[in-house]
Order: sequence, then structure tokens, then C-alpha cells
Amino acid sequence: MSILDSLLATGMKPERPSGAELEAMRSLRLGDYEILSEKLVLIAQEGKEVMTRMGISSMLHSGDTLVAVYTAAGDLVAPVCGTYLHSVTGQIPIKFILAHYGDDPSVGVHEGDIFYCNEALYGGIHNPDQFAFMPVFNDGELVAWAVCGAHQSETGGAEPGGEITQARTRHDEGMKLSPMKIGDSYTLRNDVLRMMENFISRAPRMQVTDVKARVAACDRVRVRVQELARKHGNTVLRGLFRRMIEQTSAGVRRRIASWPDGTYRHVVFMDTTGHDAYLLRAAVAITVAGDRLIIDFDGTSPEHEGSYNAFAHIIAAHCAVNLYQFPFHDFPISSGMLENIDIRVPKGSFFDAGSEAAVSCSPLVGALVFPLLGVALSKIMYSTSQQDLVCGFCTSSASAVMVSGVNQHGYRVTDFMGYPLNAYGLAARHDMDGVDVFGFPHGPWGKAPDVEDIEQEFPLLHLFEHQLTDTCGFGRHRGGCGAAVCYMVYGSRYLAFTSSQKESKFPSANGLFGGYAATTLPGIRVMGSDLLERMRAGDAGIPTDDYSLAAADVGPGELILEHQTRGVSILREGDILAASTNGGGGYGDVLERDPDEVLADVARSIISAQVAREVYHVVFDEQTMLLDGGGTRQAREAARQERRRRARPYAEFAADWSTRRPPEEILTYYGEWPSAAPNREVVRI
Repeated sequence: MSILDSLLATGMKPERPSGAELEAMRSLRLGDYEILSEKLVLIAQEGKEVMTRMGISSMLHSGDTLVAVYTAAGDLVAPVCGTYLHSVTGQIPIKFILAHYGDDPSVGVHEGDIFYCNEALYGGIHNPDQFAFMPVFNDGELVAWAVCGAHQSETGGAEPGGEITQARTRHDEGMKLSPMKIGDSYTLRNDVLRMMENFISRAPRMQVTDVKARVAACDRVRVRVQELARKHGNTVLRGLFRRMIEQTSAGVRRRIASWPDGTYRHVVFMDTTGHDAYLLRAAVAITVAGDRLIIDFDGTSPEHEGSYNAFAHIIAAHCAVNLYQFPFHDFPISSGMLENIDIRVPKGSFFDAGSEAAVSCSPLVGALVFPLLGVALSKIMYSTSQQDLVCGFCTSSASAVMVSGVNQHGYRVTDFMGYPLNAYGLAARHDMDGVDVFGFPHGPWGKAPDVEDIEQEFPLLHLFEHQLTDTCGFGRHRGGCGAAVCYMVYGSRYLAFTSSQKESKFPSANGLFGGYAATTLPGIRVMGSDLLERMRAGDAGIPTDDYSLAAADVGPGELILEHQTRGVSILREGDILAASTNGGGGYGDVLERDPDEVLADVARSIISAQVAREVYHVVFDEQTMLLDGGGTRQAREAARQERRRRARPYAEFAADWSTRRPPEEILTYYGEWPSAAPNREVVRI
């Protein structure tokens, strides 16, 4: 196994402490840990403010970011996130730099050096995620690393936007930088910046500006950590870092030991390879054994020639998102969390594809981990003191829209539209409904940009942007609803659009304990219509949501319903593209939901009157919204009787169910049915 392979396998776990580190930890004085650990977080927060004020890309401002302090050996100790995802992936590039370049006289690691990386093969998520790294020295000793990362909305790939839905190999995906030095003596190299501009010719200004923003944030963190080291000494800093890692590790170990031993399973599906609609499976088995946790994804479909593949460390990073936000949310964020957790990803699955695979869409693949772990961990925590955290989470399925072209001000722009990515519905919990349009599943700090900001920078009008009816999973407690947004090209002759999604037919945001899954929705495009002219004329019949748009009279134009994963299309002025986000899964039996809560949801357009009648079996007057209590009790009892009529012994059901099989045309990349074992060779050139 090469050094890189070893780092990818184990680099997210903390390095074994030296005797000097342990002695330094034991020598900390009363209050050192409590005060200085908070000081480090504030330092990282200051760095994030610097980056946000200097950077310009929409995803940087929407919260797909990280600024953090790492130990001299590359272990995470103090992050300030926009997303938990980046906090763990910063470790592997640092450890690679130390292992390969630390003693290399042609590169080296010196005070004032600036490193950069965006290559998933070296520990990143996908090449839109770009990271700057700076070593922090005090008295000639390497004491820490400052890291700043953010999603960049253009990579110079075969399609605009960075997530190349039609990619077949890594060679379609644009700029991929292994860890490299881009500056020294606290000075960026202009030749390297010019190289990046050349790669990112669709948005050169955004690329260079955001590189400088990342480096400025790193440098601010570097200055503050040096000040801390000069005031308290390198020994205190070493001891503080080790204590921060040990605190998290010990807490996680105790928490796991409090859970009931056993193996907890879940399976989800997605319905695209990025190129076409095919069924893929992802499976997990979580084993609690004493104070250790094993997360095993055996049974996941094989890798394929499409763009929706990932690597094992990307899947591990998505596990960290769940673990940080739910069972271990009350512990300090550090690499110590993963010390007692083993994550096993089958090689050759689309969760751990070959090195030539296309992975720029890997966050969509990795996000299957969210409902997988959300449901499986909920089964673990249900019988513990953490029952209040039982939640199926969500699936991170938004139609991630990218636009590219010349804006109304004459500038070339390429960027993500951040609203759909920050407007998911959260799954229901054991005692309450999910949060409507709660935010960004990769981290709670994400925020959707304002309509006015988008329309100022891009040649777009918003026909609508709001919560979308019937997108939540139904249940005793309903999931949060998702959202819809509809863009019309305005102020430019044309724009190129792409969008990425992983489900338009088969939901992965499952319900818990009888709750319904969230709704899936198609993508909608309208080409060559007269809607813009009708808007100018004051027509009151302009569509106001996905449902009315799908049924709209588009005059001479064409209305297209399609999968929300869409390759590049050219939209001209007046053309329309609609995108949506999924809601969260429901919890418990729909027949146990309070009828008054059902009617409140109808009044707020969270659900339709049809769902209230046909799913929740609530009888009411649609004009007055008055509940018929007796009629509701009768309707629900009739629904229960119908369930009893359909019921069969489990053995009989299983015997029948095991003979069923989806259509052959959607199983091409699934693997063997039903095990998903590999059944074909994948050749990439």
C-alpha cells in the first residue's frame, strides 16, 4: 500500500500521540483548556469572516466553507464550518504534504509557504472544493496548520459549473490540483494564478479572487495562532491540541458504550447514474460492539461509467456529517470523533470507484449516507437517553442548478444557484414535525441567497421561490417540506444551464416507523414560450408553482418534464427552468396524526386537501375548513380495516416479494439482483 493509499484509508483518524504531547497535555494548568480552546474557535471564526468578506462566488457566501486549525501533524482541532464535510477532508492533504514534501529539498515546508489542493484523489471531496493550507511556525518549530476551503462554482470541465453530469472519467472534470505550493515567503506566485485563470476561463475573475480570499483567511488564522504560541509557548499549544482530541475521543467512546450492542441495517436507492435513469442501491450495516462502532456499506451497487461515483474517504466524510450533527453533536469537533469508529466501504462499488472514475458529482452520491445513517442511527438511539435525536435526517436532493454566460452587465459569469441547495426539508422527529426548508444538510450554517442578490448579478428573473406543497413525508409527525424555484432568462440573449440531482422517481428520504418517504419531483423546462410577453402585458395567469407550471399554456413553446439531472442546455431570453428540493421523511402512522394539525397543514399549503382526505383520512369542509370529527373517526377505522384485509403472514409476504424484480432496462448498473454484487467489468480510457 502506498503512502497515499494509507492516508486515504486512515488519515481521518488522529495520529498516535508522542510522549511529549501527552506530557504537555498533563502539564496544562487549570483553565488553559477551557479558555484557549474557545480562543482557537474564535480565531477560526475571524478567518471565516475574512474569507466571506473577500470572496465572491455564491457557494462561498452560501456557506459551503471551512476555516480550521489543525495540529502540526495534520489532525483537526478547531473548525468553524459552513459544512462539516470539509472539516475532516482537510487532514489528508496536510499529511500528504508532510509525508512527501516535508523532507524534499525541492519543495519543503517552511514559514510563509502557501499550499493548495482540489483533487479528490488526495483527500478532497470533488474538484470544485478548493483548499488553501499554511503551516504555522513559532520559534522555528512547526506548531499548527491553518486551512481554508470553499466550494468553487467552476472548474474548467466539459460542462460549466464544476459538477459535470455527463462526465465519464476524471479527464472530463477540469482543473485537478494535487497538493502543491502556490506561494512562499507569504507571497502568492502570479504564474500559478495565471495557470488557474487559464483553466477556469469561464470565470477567471471569480477563481483568482476566491483563491486570494482563502489565502487571506489562512494568513489571518496563522497570525492569531502565532500570537497564541508566543504568549503561551509551543508546549502549551501541543498539550491543548492533544487535550481537544482526547476530550472528543473519550466522549464518543463513552457514548457508543451506552448504546445497545447489535447490528442495525438500512437500504436506500437512487435513480440515475448522472447520464441516464438507472436504479442503484446503497446499503449500510452499523454494528455497536462495546465502545466501538463499525459502519459497513457492503451491498452497495458497483461503480459505473456515469458521473455519480465517489471514493471511500468521501463516504467517510459524509458519515462525519451525520455523526457530528446527531449522536455526537454535543462534543467538540475534532479528529478524535473517528478514533473509535471504523468505516468500511467496498472497493469497486460506486461508493469507492477506481481512480479514473468521474467524481465531480460525488456529494450527491455521498449524500445517500444521510438517510442511511439517519434511519440506522435512529434505530440505535430510540431506546436510549438520546431518543430526542431520533430523526431520519434528509437526503440532500436538490436540483443543483449551474448557470454560465454573459450577464446583463456584460461580464462572463458561471456559478451555482445556492437557493435549492440550502432549502431542504428536515425529517420528522419522534415527538415533532420536521423543519420546513430547514437549510443545508452538510452543515447547519448554510444559507440561501436572496432573490435580489441573484437577480442583480445574473440575467435571471424568479417566477417563484417558496415552499412546495406535498413535498414532505407524511406520518404521525410529518417531515419538513421542500421548496421550489423557477428561473426565467432575462437581460441576456442566452444562458447555459446544467443541474444535478440523484432522484426524480425513487425517493431516498425514507420515513421512520411507518412514516412516508418524501416526494420526488421532475425537472421542468419551458422553451420558446410567450410567457415573458404575457408578463409584460400584465397577464395574471403566470404560473406560481411547479404544479401550475407543469399544466401551463406555454403558447408556441415547448414544456419539457425530465429528470432533474440535466446536462448542458441553452436557454434563451424568456425560457424557463424550474428546480426543486425534497422534503424530509415522516415519522409514525398517518392515522395517528391529530386531525387539527392536518387541517393546519392544508391551510398553510404544506399539504393539499387531497392528501388530507386520501392519506390522512380526515373528513372536513374545504370551504369552511371545519373538521368532521365523527366522519374522520369512521374514515380512519375503515382505513384500518382495509389494512387488516390486505395483511398477510410475513412468510407469505416474503415468499411473494422475493420473486418480484424491477424492469430489466433500469438494472443495467445495479449489479446482481437483489444483492447488488458486481456483475460486469468497467473500462475507462
